[in-house]
Amino acid sequence: MNLENQSGDYGRTQLKSNLNSISRPQLERDDLYLILQITPHDSVIAMELARQLSTSGQLEEASKVLGAVVKMDYRFETLFALGQAEYELQQDEQALDHLHQASMVAPEDSSDLFELYKLMGNVFVRLRSFELAEDSYNRAHRIDPDSDVLQVNLGALAIQRQDWDSSLFHFRKAVESSRANDKAWVGLAIGHRMKGDLDLAWGNLLTAIELNPLNDSAMNLIVDWGLGLGKETEVHGLVRNYLCEGGWSESLSLVFAALCMRRGEVAIAKLEVERVLAVNPKHENALQMALQLRSRGQV
Repeated sequence: MNLENQSGDYGRTQLKSNLNSISRPQLERDDLYLILQITPHDSVIAMELARQLSTSGQLEEASKVLGAVVKMDYRFETLFALGQAEYELQQDEQALDHLHQASMVAPEDSSDLFELYKLMGNVFVRLRSFELAEDSYNRAHRIDPDSDVLQVNLGALAIQRQDWDSSLFHFRKAVESSRANDKAWVGLAIGHRMKGDLDLAWGNLLTAIELNPLNDSAMNLIVDWGLGLGKETEVHGLVRNYLCEGGWSESLSLVFAALCMRRGEVAIAKLEVERVLAVNPKHENALQMALQLRSRGQV
């Protein structure tokens, strides 16, 4: 399980926030493109264009625009924004390069330094450079020692190293800072399970789901562990609640359909299979389940 991606605390929302912090005119995208054709070195216009592209999910195009901006406006904000976009695109080497450059020109009192070091740590984790990740997280920790999100990242790093005692320490610190951090409860569940305390691990997962019914990682563990522990009825109810709350996962939807079939709830199972096939008509498991229902005369 990749807690870094879920904790994260650091993604497109922060990128939008960074771009939003730069003064800009209120112009439509077509107007921005037109202005840049006339004045291609206008970094303010280019940053606004990158912000709008990022907001609409066009990160590759935003990254290209930000790359051009950096060439004419080499400062912390632009380098940081480019590094964020590259991180979202999983262009890790480029992201690290621009984040490092941003750290070199960052004002000492910049409020974004914590986020920058935390993001660098996330990239290093993804590259499995765990010592460098820890160094980056420690730099962030010196800036904000009370961050529960950072403690989750440190706990996830410990999981990568299979250091279960350290992971439990950091996840407990995260919960102490914020009991509402559902990702910390998932981390505690993993640590306690690896230490052999299955009941406590299950309780941690239930707490995570209570705090956030749409936590995908917690739900996947609920299914994996719960069915292994013989908690089929409880798993059925929890997955049903996840789907009713608006959660969406093809695998969880099919697990729910299978559980419904075993309970004789054929109509509900049929609807779930149809939902999956509506999204992904070539989903092999959904197609097999549909064939099973037809063979029983239930479709």
